[in-house]
Amino acid sequence: MKDCRCGMSFPYTDCCGPLIRGAIFADTAEDLMRSRYTATTQGNWDYLIQTTCADERPHKSPADFEKGDIEWLGLEILGTRQGERHDAAGEVTFVARYREAGEANELQETSKFIKENGRWMYSEKQSTVHAAPTPSRQPVKRSSAKVGRNAPCPCGSGKKYKKCCG
Repeated sequence: MKDCRCGMSFPYTDCCGPLIRGAIFADTAEDLMRSRYTATTQGNWDYLIQTTCADERPHKSPADFEKGDIEWLGLEILGTRQGERHDAAGEVTFVARYREAGEANELQETSKFIKENGRWMYSEKQSTVHAAPTPSRQPVKRSSAKVGRNAPCPCGSGKKYKKCCG
């Protein structure tokens, strides 16, 4: 199986695929950030619009995301602040590497996320694009596969994850 484009070492079908298909929702702000990056590499502009804050969504169209012929090369998460299951807001600082017109480039951003009706959403108004990446940080990697809400709980209880530890 092909690894997910978000930088995790998991197959797309077990990582960002269920989020992008709408089968599950992001557990954390970082999960949503990674799935939005993956959707960008696919040209899935509808997902980017659907995962934008409600007050910003009416002003978005697929044309806002189409930036020409860009080859996305990788995502590196530099850090997170809040954005866990129990939080109402969070931020993710990342570097996205890409090639445009044969030239390698980087985009560093601190993306802001808020919860709306229990779901993580991206807020472009609150996010900040940085001029250059911070070189001393190490990427954050998840140590195990993401557990789906209806999957058996990894604690071994025999219950569904959402009814147990989720």
